[in-house]
Amino acid sequence: MLNSLLSNLIDRFSFIRKFKIYEFGENIGFPLIINFLSKFFKEDIDDNLIILSAYSGRLYIDNPKYLFEFLNKKSKNQVIWIAKNNEVISELKKKGFNVIPFYSIKTIKLLRKAKYIFSSHGRLDIPPIKFSSLTTFILTWHGTPIKTINLNLEKTYAYSKWNRIFKLKLEFNEYINYLLTPTKDKEDHRILAKAFKIPLSKILSSGYPRNDLLFVKNDEFIKKLKYKFEIANHIKRIIIYAPTFRDDFVFRFPLTELELRLLNDLLKKTNTTFLIKGHIFEEKIDMKKYDHFQLIKKDTDIQELLLISDILVTDYSSMIFDYLLLNRPILLFAYDLGEYVKERGMYYNFEEISPGPILFNGKELIDAIKNIEKIDKDFKEKRELIKNRFNKFTDGKSIERVLKFLNISFNNE
Repeated sequence: MLNSLLSNLIDRFSFIRKFKIYEFGENIGFPLIINFLSKFFKEDIDDNLIILSAYSGRLYIDNPKYLFEFLNKKSKNQVIWIAKNNEVISELKKKGFNVIPFYSIKTIKLLRKAKYIFSSHGRLDIPPIKFSSLTTFILTWHGTPIKTINLNLEKTYAYSKWNRIFKLKLEFNEYINYLLTPTKDKEDHRILAKAFKIPLSKILSSGYPRNDLLFVKNDEFIKKLKYKFEIANHIKRIIIYAPTFRDDFVFRFPLTELELRLLNDLLKKTNTTFLIKGHIFEEKIDMKKYDHFQLIKKDTDIQELLLISDILVTDYSSMIFDYLLLNRPILLFAYDLGEYVKERGMYYNFEEISPGPILFNGKELIDAIKNIEKIDKDFKEKRELIKNRFNKFTDGKSIERVLKFLNISFNNE
C-alpha cells in the first residue's frame, strides 16, 4: 500500500523532482530515516537469503534479472526481488517469484538479514539501510563504461558533507564488496577502480550475467521472442537502434523527412524492420508515418532485442561490447561525437574501440545499411580484436562464475 502510494504520488507530481528540497529529501532525508529505522532490526544474517533489484526498483531487467531467474531455477536459496513498480510486482508474482515492495518495514528487516545483495545501480535500487558487515554487496553495474560515468559525482549528495555528517555511507566505496566486469584488460580495471573509488581487489572479472542469454542457440526460443515483439513473419532482417542516454533526457534520431522516407523505402524493399529503443528516462518520439519502423517500450529487456537482431545501430553505448559476442555488424551513428566528447568525456579514443564505421548523418547511415554485407566483412577482424579485449569470457557461463566465486550453491544439471 505504502509502496504504491509513494510511487504514484511521485510519478503523478513529477515536477517536484526539480525542487532542491525534494532532491535533499530523496538523497539525504530518506536515507537518514531508513538508516535510523534499520538499526532496530538485528543483524541476524541468513546465509541462504539473497536479495536483488535494478534501476531504482523500477524495472525488471539487466544483470540482476538473469541472476534472479537462474537462482530461482537452480538454487535452494531464498531469493527475493525488491521493486517500486507495481507492474513489476504483479508480473513477478504471476510467475511465482518472491517479490517485496521497496517501501516497507519487511524490506528493511530482510535487507538486514541478507547474506548477498545484487544491484545494477547501487544504493538507488534498494532502501538505504545500515548494512550488516556480514552482508556481501555486489554491484553488477550495467555496462563497461565508454563515456565518463562519474563526471559530476563530487557534486551529488552522496558525496556531500551531509553524507559524512550523518555517516550514511552512500558513496560506492563505502558499501561495495565487488563490482562485476566482463573485461580482462588491466587498464579497463584501473578505469573502473578510479571511477568508483574502490581498490582493484574489488573488481571481479566474471563477465556480465545478462550476456549468457546471447549464447542461446534455441530457434524456438528466438521465434517466441520475435512473436513477443510483434515481428511479422515476412521480415527477413531486424535492425535495432539503441543510442546511449543523453543528459537532457531527449531522444534523437536526427534524420530529415526525406531521409526517413528513403530509409523506410529501403527497409520495405529489403523486408527489414527497424526497431527503436530509447532510454527509460527519455521522451518518446513519433514514427507512426513510417510502416517499417517500430518503437519498442523503453522498459524492454535490451538483451532480448540484441539476440533477435541482425544489425545494431548505436553510438557510445557499452552494449557494443555485448553485441560483439554475437559477431554481427555494428553501425556507430555518432552524429554529435565532438560535442558529446567535449561535454561528457570518454575513457577511450572512440575511433580505436569502434567495431564498425562511425556515421555522422542520415545519408551515411542509409548508405551503410545498403552496404552492410561489405561493412560486415571489412570490420570482421576489428570486431574480433575488440571483442577479445572487452570480453574475457565467451562461453555463456558468467552467472555460474559469479555464484562459484561467492560460494553460492546451485544445481548445475
